[in-house]
Amino acid sequence: MIELSISDISKRPSILDNLDDIAKIVNKKTDEVKGIFISAKDLPYIKELLEELEYQKWYRKNGAGLEASQKDFSGLLDNAIDELGDKL
Repeated sequence: MIELSISDISKRPSILDNLDDIAKIVNKKTDEVKGIFISAKDLPYIKELLEELEYQKWYRKNGAGLEASQKDFSGLLDNAIDELGDKL
């Protein structure tokens, strides 16, 4: 894995066109990693990983609502079955 600074990319954006390796994008002033660059030709190798990442991000945003809705509907099926049993 090579390391590129944000300023390197802003000065020479074409640097990414010829990149065959994975690159760590770093803010040199703060030494903070801002992202990872993976060439599009490697996409088939990481497709499942990307899908899992997208799901985990979605779940972080929506997980609390899902859990709350499960509590709201808890026992609903049992109540429906009881009511149907009483009517039959």
